[in-house]
Amino acid sequence: MAESLSDRLKALGFVPAASIQKNDQQTRQFNFAEIINAQKLNNQFGDSYIIVNKYPLDYQHGKINFSTTGEISALSTAARVTTSEGTGINNLLFLDTETTGLSGGTGTLAFLIGLGYFSEEGFVLKQLILREPSQEPAMLLELLNILDSFSGIVTYNGKGFDAPLLRSRLILNRFPIDRFQELCHFDLLYLARRIWKNRLPSRALQDLEHEILEIPRTDDEVPGWMIPEIYFNFQRSNDPTPLKGVVYHNGMDILSLAALFLYLSTSLENIHQVEQFDPIDYYSLGQIYFDLGMKEFAEKIFITSYEQNGLPKELRLKLLHQLSILHRSRGEYEIACKYWEEAAKFEEIESFIEIAKYFEHQKKDYSTALEWTEKAIFILEKKGYHKYQNKLLAKELIKRKDRLLIRLRKDIPHV
Repeated sequence: MAESLSDRLKALGFVPAASIQKNDQQTRQFNFAEIINAQKLNNQFGDSYIIVNKYPLDYQHGKINFSTTGEISALSTAARVTTSEGTGINNLLFLDTETTGLSGGTGTLAFLIGLGYFSEEGFVLKQLILREPSQEPAMLLELLNILDSFSGIVTYNGKGFDAPLLRSRLILNRFPIDRFQELCHFDLLYLARRIWKNRLPSRALQDLEHEILEIPRTDDEVPGWMIPEIYFNFQRSNDPTPLKGVVYHNGMDILSLAALFLYLSTSLENIHQVEQFDPIDYYSLGQIYFDLGMKEFAEKIFITSYEQNGLPKELRLKLLHQLSILHRSRGEYEIACKYWEEAAKFEEIESFIEIAKYFEHQKKDYSTALEWTEKAIFILEKKGYHKYQNKLLAKELIKRKDRLLIRLRKDIPHV
């Protein structure tokens, strides 16, 4: 007689769900709202929960005081964000999500949405949380109602994760996304990477808390990678107590996001107060404005960085290169040559070539051009021809040398 599917499953160790006895913790009733200090909300889609905390106007978060709210125009420019007329920091909503998965996808839920904003009374932190996944439509409606009062959002990696995830959840739950799409979006991750890439090995928000904002976290903190499992365990056990650590983590992320925004906006509005910046960070800001096409503004920063002389060799060479490009583009070859000559002290091969070009084409001084070309060949030989690019460069230099020798012979008068 053929073995039934039921028999085969039993042989593999499967037990019918109806026969599994729940443990005491699963059957015990927990007061969800009381344990995580939440309020129950109700709308046409059902119940959801919100945790609200308020911080005074002079709240101190690390070295940032929340009373230092000011202009955001300089930050908007540096971050390449176009804001509507009249948009200020009070029109921005700081947003961060905690999810059931770290890679996104249609099966991933945002079970906790942290939202923060500045008001006349201080900073308000609201956290929407799902007691169970079936409450998602009610929570998303509350999110849309809050979003309706703001002109933009501020996130950290939100363009790559939080925003696409929330848009997907809104679409799957048949909510309109027009309002969500209209909001201007400051994703501070991209700006942070550019400012601190030359100095800090990691630009994760919690690392910036420590290195830039001087913000400590308490023992209530839980690592981000543990958060999905903590929520799944809550769904199995019905005990929300471990979620308190997740709520703390999310709340700290929102407060630190707001503090970072204040730090950046204030620093950029007062960018000529050089003493507030690390020399490496200040140079990086110059590079940002240079890439934005604001070359005169970038040049002022570069010149200050040059005069400070506080950069490591690699960045000092990049700075000299940027300054020489700026002056060469304006036809100021003599000034550009000053920076090439300084770079040549570090045996930077391109600077030798640029000086040789200057003397050959601008000064018509073929003897000096030949001298710098021969120096370039010597430096290249010393470094070796391990790279294919160096071999090509050596051929170009030899060709330049031969051309200069021919020109010099033509310039020698015949007796």
